[in-house]
Amino acid sequence: MRIPDEQLALFQTRLLAIGLGRRDFFKVVGAMAAFGGLGFATEARAAKPSKPAAGDKLSKDQTFRFGGGGWYQNDPASHDFNKDLYCSGVPALWAGLMVFDADFVSVPWMASKVQSNKDGSVWTFSIRKDSRWSDNSPVTARDFEWSFKRQLDPATAAPYASFLYDIKNGEAFNKKQVTDASQVGVKAKDDWTLEVTLEGPRGYFPVLAAYLAALPSHRGAVEKHGDKWTEAANIVTNGPFTLEAWEHNKQIVLKKNPHYYDAKNVHLAKVVIPIIPVASGSLPYENNELDMTALQAGDLKKLQGDPRSSRDVFRYPFPGTWYLLPQVTKAPFDNLKVRKAVAHAIDRENVVKVSQGLAIPAHSMIPPGFPGAVDDPKIKAIQKYDKKAALDMLKGTPFEGGKNWPKITLSMRDEGLGSKPLAEAIQAVLLDSLTMKTELEVLEPRVFRERLWKQDLQFVWIRWFMDYPDPHNEYFDTFYGKKTTGKRQAWVNDAFDKELEAGRDTRDPKKRLEHYKKAEELMQSDVGYVAVAWVVRYAAKKPWVGGLEKNKAGEFVVDGNIYVDMLQHLYIIEKG
Repeated sequence: MRIPDEQLALFQTRLLAIGLGRRDFFKVVGAMAAFGGLGFATEARAAKPSKPAAGDKLSKDQTFRFGGGGWYQNDPASHDFNKDLYCSGVPALWAGLMVFDADFVSVPWMASKVQSNKDGSVWTFSIRKDSRWSDNSPVTARDFEWSFKRQLDPATAAPYASFLYDIKNGEAFNKKQVTDASQVGVKAKDDWTLEVTLEGPRGYFPVLAAYLAALPSHRGAVEKHGDKWTEAANIVTNGPFTLEAWEHNKQIVLKKNPHYYDAKNVHLAKVVIPIIPVASGSLPYENNELDMTALQAGDLKKLQGDPRSSRDVFRYPFPGTWYLLPQVTKAPFDNLKVRKAVAHAIDRENVVKVSQGLAIPAHSMIPPGFPGAVDDPKIKAIQKYDKKAALDMLKGTPFEGGKNWPKITLSMRDEGLGSKPLAEAIQAVLLDSLTMKTELEVLEPRVFRERLWKQDLQFVWIRWFMDYPDPHNEYFDTFYGKKTTGKRQAWVNDAFDKELEAGRDTRDPKKRLEHYKKAEELMQSDVGYVAVAWVVRYAAKKPWVGGLEKNKAGEFVVDGNIYVDMLQHLYIIEKG
């Protein structure tokens, strides 16, 4: 269960009294968060809309327009997160069992109560009896049982079904080793009680249950309309909004779902999301066509430099990491010495200068401040920038002295976030340190993803955004060698897999974090990836946008991989 703030403060006071410093206190807190003790609430802190601040007079027109700067720059593939985790649809259409609040704590949503057995291997979710689908039918435990099993069903071919492999027989069912769906460890005991049996102790499961992978889908709509079920004319949703219109490649329009259990407290009547190419920058926002937008580097500098718009700009938490993937099945990266040379060749301090404030140097996958983040000199040294060491690594290889390189293509997806300038900076430091010439290939996002999954890209520049705040995600999703579906790379390592398996067992949080730390060390030593930079994000909002949640650090929090609860909190203030 989540420890209340006053208990946490008392806990800190007691630890300080016995000589534990502030930094060590946060290490203890981090370990507890990894166990789930600080990572989720089971009852009290349910998801609910915000109340307007004192003095805010609501506008009669509660229409919110947002996008641009990389938000919805391409038309979504669908809004079916249950089948396609990275469909790029609108999460506000759905409500899961749990949801992350502004502090990235998993709190109940469609669940009214969450309980577990003693070791955290069986979790029971009591479903709200006032929850409804947008067709006014009840949302029940059977909907979640069907949705979870749908995602795991091999016939669904969900690329990231492995997010639910913690469920007993989930992996076996997905890989056709078990063919009877009733053997999968998720069961509606009645309409309002969902029991989830896991492969072992999984204290983080309520955290996973708040992620997009655990969102439901409507069985009737899926069975009637197939892959077209999330078109505006067919969709049935259970979130605070439903889909009024979807003009493909032009705009998405949401309207308040009148059957949402807390609809009376949702202020926005309509949300308009235009599909805006990243090249448009902040112009739609400056022209008052948008009420909120994400910002790329050039636009950030421009808006911050204008006294009128500088007050609109804010930094928001969006934990993520830029990294390189050398494909171990393709020359020259099938040679460990070459991979190590690349790792030592990256001058991160210089690379991030081109980001204009949107990136900082990274030494590991997990950003600081999140469960599993490492601050160990030993690990920092593994891939430390060292031009001499980089060249020394090539001794005894066909590429000694930085010569005889084959054609090397560095592939990336077409996107904003300063991605291309960072990739070009990577090219420059590799040329400088290793005389390694690379050709930059910028691919359309869907093509990039397809080729990534096929593992036929030689050398990849990519970013990863944290999906849910637990090291189980940071390593399992992106790098897990044996079980991950939708794998990004061919690299596998049995010792790494062994550490991940041990890290899943949440009975001892301290040991658990040690296993993940060892996994990071193995991954860096074998150069399964090269960490380059941690992500920094900025956005701008008009003065009339109210209700945007703040975290405990006082930062505005906007929709992203972890937090997807923004829209039900917003309201439009009457313009003065």
